[in-house]
Amino acid sequence: MAINSNLSFKFSDYINKRPFYQAFPWIGGDLQTLRDTFIFDLLQAKTNKKILLPINNILSEKFEGDYLLGFLEFPENLDCLKGIVLITHGLGGSTRRFGLKRIARKLVNNGFGVLKLNLRGAGSARYLAKGNYSARCSNDIILALKNFRQLLNSEFKDSLKNKEDLPIFGVGLSLGGTILLNACLDHSSKNSSRKLLDGLACVSSPLDLLSCSNCIERPRNFLYQKWLMQRLKRQLWDGFKNEGILFPKSSLSKKIKGLKTIGEFDANFTAPSWGFKSLEDYYYQSSPIFRIQNLIKNLPPTLLIHAKDDPWVPYQSTLNLKNSLNESFDKLTILITNKGGHNGFHSNNGCWSDEAVKNWLLSL
Repeated sequence: MAINSNLSFKFSDYINKRPFYQAFPWIGGDLQTLRDTFIFDLLQAKTNKKILLPINNILSEKFEGDYLLGFLEFPENLDCLKGIVLITHGLGGSTRRFGLKRIARKLVNNGFGVLKLNLRGAGSARYLAKGNYSARCSNDIILALKNFRQLLNSEFKDSLKNKEDLPIFGVGLSLGGTILLNACLDHSSKNSSRKLLDGLACVSSPLDLLSCSNCIERPRNFLYQKWLMQRLKRQLWDGFKNEGILFPKSSLSKKIKGLKTIGEFDANFTAPSWGFKSLEDYYYQSSPIFRIQNLIKNLPPTLLIHAKDDPWVPYQSTLNLKNSLNESFDKLTILITNKGGHNGFHSNNGCWSDEAVKNWLLSL
C-alpha cells in the first residue's frame, strides 16, 4: 500500500499496523465492488431527523424553490460530540445505499453527528429539486452547508449549547467525494478567509472524469454501466419531467430511452443543465486534478483512498497527484491500496476504508 510519508504520527502508525487485506470470498476488484449489493440491509438509524436545506434553481424560475433532503443523526452522548460529518453518495446513489449507512453508523458510534445528504434529484428527495446533480454542483453544496450551519445555531441551539465552534467534516463516496472536493476548491477561491469544511475524506473518488467515463464504457464494464444507466434514467425522468425550457416534453421520453452510456447521459443532460458548453467542457471543468495543485493550500486537511483494482475509477490520477506533492506538504493524505475495488475494501474485520476514515477524522 502506498501512502505519503508525511502523515501525522498517530494516523501513520495506525495505517502501517493495519494494511488492507481482502476477505474471502470477496476476492478481486469486482467482488469487492459488488459485495454490498449482496448484503441484506438491516442498518437502521436510531434518531434520524429529516432536514430540508434550500438551494437555488438551476433550470428555470417557474419553480418557487428547490431543496436538498438530509437526515441528521447524533450520538447518544452530546457532551462528547466531536463534530458533524456531511456524507454524500455517488453516481446513481442516495442516502439509502448500504455503504453510506454503514459508515454513518460507525461515525455515530464514535462520537460524531452525521448529516446524510441526498444530492439534487436523488433518492427520496427527487421531487424536491428539479434537475440532477453534477460533479461540480458546488453551489448546491455551499448553499446547503450555509443553511445547515444556520439551522444548527437556531433549531439545535439548546441541545448543542457550548458547541458554537463545532467542526463540520465531509466524507464523499465515489462521485460524492469529487463533488465535495470541487465545492471546497470553489469556495476557497471565492472566500479564502473561511474553509467550507474542517476536513474532507474521499473514498474511490474520480479526479479525472474523462478517464473515468472511458473506463466505465469499456466492454468488460458493460453490466456495471447498464445498471448505472437504469438508476440514472429513473432519477432523470423524475427530475426533468414538466421542465420544458431545456428539454421539450415531446422529446424528453424518447431522449431518455435512447441513452446508452454515461457519456451520453452527461452530454445530453448533466452538461447543459449546469451551463457547460459541451461534454468535454464539463469533464475538464469538473475534474479536480486540473486545478487542485494550484489551490491545494486552500483545502482543509484531506484524505484520498483509492484501490489499484477499482474497475470503475482509474487510480492513475490519484497516484500522479501523490507523486507531485512536495514532501513537506502534510495537508493531503493519500492511501493507495493494491486491492479493494470501488468503494469496497471489505476485510475480515469489516470495511477497512470506513475504519480508516474514522481514525483519520479522530486524528484531526
